[in-house]
Amino acid sequence: MKYLFLFSLFFSSLFAFGENIQSFEADFTQTITDEENKVLKYTGTMHSKRPSLVLWDYIDPIKKKIYVNKKRAVIVEVELEQAIIKHLRGEIDFFEILAKAKPTDENHYIAYYKDLEFTVEEQNGVIISLSYTDQLENKVLITFTNQRQNRPIEEAFFIPKVPKEFDIIRE
Repeated sequence: MKYLFLFSLFFSSLFAFGENIQSFEADFTQTITDEENKVLKYTGTMHSKRPSLVLWDYIDPIKKKIYVNKKRAVIVEVELEQAIIKHLRGEIDFFEILAKAKPTDENHYIAYYKDLEFTVEEQNGVIISLSYTDQLENKVLITFTNQRQNRPIEEAFFIPKVPKEFDIIRE
């Protein structure tokens, strides 16, 4: 009976893992490996808040910010002095992935979302990485450091900031 209780406690804590995250912020490193093993590496910071607000702030090798909500993405390309506004049709939703994640072992989850398989790694309830293979067969790994979960973030933080002199491109 003791083992059954511990087993159910373990799995209930894993199941609640993604549902309990209301906001998530971290530094990230994103590596994209193509079929020929060529690797692109990006670094930056990521901020997210339920239900579907995300800001990816890329720092290296290029500076750009990607503001995402349920309806649109605004990509502010600093070096090109332009902003691209895209209306979204089923793009990847960070919190939807977490909501769909099912445990595979003590620290890993698998989520099936938009015909892709995502692997989420966590330790002690904190997201460590997110990986998947995209539609072009590129392997994408996003690792997180300096994670901060469930801290208050004002919604105004996710309002795109586009300098007046930038060109605006609508897609």
